[in-house]
Amino acid sequence: MTKTEVYRGFTISWQEPPLTSANWTANVASDDRHLNDLMRRHGAEVIEGRTREEMIVNAKKYIDNLLG
Repeated sequence: MTKTEVYRGFTISWQEPPLTSANWTANVASDDRHLNDLMRRHGAEVIEGRTREEMIVNAKKYIDNLLG
């Protein structure tokens, strides 16, 4: 099942439960062109964490760093 959380104009999405037991993995993306341009990549960033909570915190830190 895919879960999502919206944070500061970005969507954090992940598979729950994770496909492997090694790490939780989230994708960070945005439909807003300006926010998407901040990412300077293909419009998505992969974020990992050992737990679901760590993965979400890491994704939010990544977004916070983009927005300054």
